[in-house]
Amino acid sequence: MKFASGTTPEETRAVKAWQTAIGSYPDNSVGPQVVVDTLAALGVKVWPLNVNIFKQPLIVAEDILPAAVDAPLKAYANAISGSFSYQRRPCSILVAHGKVVCGYACHAHLRKPETVLYRLENGTVGVQKARYATELPQAVRWAVGGVGLLEAYDPAEEGFSGAYADVLRRTAHTWLGVKRGLIYLGYCADMTGAQVNAHVRKLGMEHAIMLDGGHVAAINGAESKINIGQRQFFIVQAVQEGEK
Repeated sequence: MKFASGTTPEETRAVKAWQTAIGSYPDNSVGPQVVVDTLAALGVKVWPLNVNIFKQPLIVAEDILPAAVDAPLKAYANAISGSFSYQRRPCSILVAHGKVVCGYACHAHLRKPETVLYRLENGTVGVQKARYATELPQAVRWAVGGVGLLEAYDPAEEGFSGAYADVLRRTAHTWLGVKRGLIYLGYCADMTGAQVNAHVRKLGMEHAIMLDGGHVAAINGAESKINIGQRQFFIVQAVQEGEK
């Protein structure tokens, strides 16, 4: 879409006030982020919605369905590649439909936790560093583990150092975040872990985790289709609230 901005001091002040009020980055630029944040603030139901913000694609949804799969992402609409997998199975905390699919953090063998983004059956969304799914609150609807972002960003604490620091390199990454009760499923091209962290912070995420990256990173949105032929073993799919 074409961007608009204030061209006088008063217009600029008004645009930045608008952006600040709805939680957008106050850069005097009215574009997709302002549109999405305004829709969210007004309670307009257009989700899942695939847009590009700050030149990176994402899908905004009311809820998600994470899953262990064995198929390329092209089989799953409104989805991104998920968190870590090993030997064709998830190896990062994954709870789906209230059932534990993978019960341990990717570096639990090193006695390291990972940051887990979860939603309870009552709708509450939160994050927690955990080594095992048993450490999470009761009545978890879904949970996805990954690299903590925002205030939780401390890769070494989670075992992403030395031989395991490769996930932080400059490459493609996917991430999962929460803002104003909506779930964001994002894809970042050619970024380091630190740059992904800065990106989600600029987007105003309240909670966020980085998922796996490199050759598996993929997004299958209505308009953003990147690497959708790559075989996946862990995905996150955007859905409407209550969709099974």
